[in-house]
Amino acid sequence: TVLDSGVEVGVRVDLEGEDNAHQADQADAKMVYAKGSFGDFRLGNDNTASYKMSTGAPYATYFYGINTPWWTGHLNGGEWHSTFAGADVGEAAHISYFSPAINGFKFGASYAPEAAAEARSGTVYSAEGNDAYSVGLRYGGAVGDAGVTVAAGYTSQDVAAVAAAPAVPSTGPGDLGTAAVAAAPGRTVTDWNTGLVVSMSGVSVGGSFRSTDPDMNGVDKLVQYDVGVKYGEGPWAISANFGNKNQDTPPVGDDGTPTPSVDTDFARLMATYNLGPGIDVAGVVGRDSPSSNEDTSFGAVAFLITF
Repeated sequence: TVLDSGVEVGVRVDLEGEDNAHQADQADAKMVYAKGSFGDFRLGNDNTASYKMSTGAPYATYFYGINTPWWTGHLNGGEWHSTFAGADVGEAAHISYFSPAINGFKFGASYAPEAAAEARSGTVYSAEGNDAYSVGLRYGGAVGDAGVTVAAGYTSQDVAAVAAAPAVPSTGPGDLGTAAVAAAPGRTVTDWNTGLVVSMSGVSVGGSFRSTDPDMNGVDKLVQYDVGVKYGEGPWAISANFGNKNQDTPPVGDDGTPTPSVDTDFARLMATYNLGPGIDVAGVVGRDSPSSNEDTSFGAVAFLITF
């Protein structure tokens, strides 16, 4: 609702179409907000400021895209790709502020206090760590005849120390037991990203880059990027996109077993057509090529209905 002062206040609850392993129910993002000429204040379960202000390569459709907010796993066995800093914090309980646009520039900041403890209060999909701080900056405007979007973000997340725990054997059918857990010191994960998209005469070109430092001895940074070109004229839009996710030396498993290196390529050719107001049909052919050599080629169609 809009108050007499012109301030808009409201509540938002996102209902998911299905459950997954991270969710205890089907409502993840839950927040209240107040928005006006002063900016936008939000309180509740939401993504980090850096995640919400990021930009990726231009796509004809986010359905089955490389850098998509809708699919948490790809067809190669669940390989997740996101060039948005703070994506791994998830929709923890945040307090956030987003500024109004000033000559095309906007900034945002968010804080998730003791996110690991928040999970014990029954909120959904909270961050697996402690405090998380995040900032984002975005510009959207024109440079000559070209439209330009530039974004950058940074997130810092404290991860609590892990105490060693012995393996718990199975007690019988239906109980798989648990593997041993190695002790791990506390650490601070730092995550930053940047993105650029330039558009002119129906053609958009751009990409984005993300680097995540897990703050673990002997573990490399996780690096992800996507690039793409899109053409849209009238009801049609087509795009070609490529992305990569790489980490030569990832963390070992909880049981001390080394995990394989990560080096996955993602390729997409996508098109979308607007059937009418709020109704789009999309098609995609793609190939995911992980370091395990379990390559997957696929084709898909989807409908998007908005109102």
